[in-house]
Amino acid sequence: MVGHTLEAALLSERVDKVYLSSDDDEILGLGRSMGVEAFKRPEAVASDSATATEVVFNFIGRLSPTDIAGNPFIVYLQPTSPMRNAGHIDAAFSEMESRNGSQAMSVVELKKTPYKSFILSQDGLLQSLFEQKLSNSNRQTLPAAYYPNGAIYIFPVSEFLKKGGFPSNGSVPFIMSEKESIDIDTEDDIAMMEKL
Repeated sequence: MVGHTLEAALLSERVDKVYLSSDDDEILGLGRSMGVEAFKRPEAVASDSATATEVVFNFIGRLSPTDIAGNPFIVYLQPTSPMRNAGHIDAAFSEMESRNGSQAMSVVELKKTPYKSFILSQDGLLQSLFEQKLSNSNRQTLPAAYYPNGAIYIFPVSEFLKKGGFPSNGSVPFIMSEKESIDIDTEDDIAMMEKL
């Protein structure tokens, strides 16, 4: 899975340099054998509770001023998206450029609209997540909604630093299919991936 992700990034024509951060020596060794600049991730940003934002902040902090001169794009690729390939990365860049965007994010269309969703109030009663009239609307009249699938994030270093995290609002969407959006989080996800 990790090898597939690194290979996809190396094949992309738009990627100048590929970095890999991990706390696993075997994964780091695999990355180095493929020509990737790999560095050991500190324990604080390698735990299950570490966020992607913390990982990217740590990564940017390790770059030299020369590396970030000219405000390069970061293409953040999580290894939990095994169906993403180099073609997707190039297509996401092309979509962003064709729309004169400065950032892009891969998404998948939700099967069920969030506009009909509810949360529980403090006293345990249903409360519309959005305006109540939306929860009573016909599904067909509600706008399509999209969810980040975690496969591709493209953004300039400056935007990440300015926002204190991944810039998302105003991103050009790169829409991927449900199959392409499989995200490996559980044993069941691995089983589903193996079937495909």
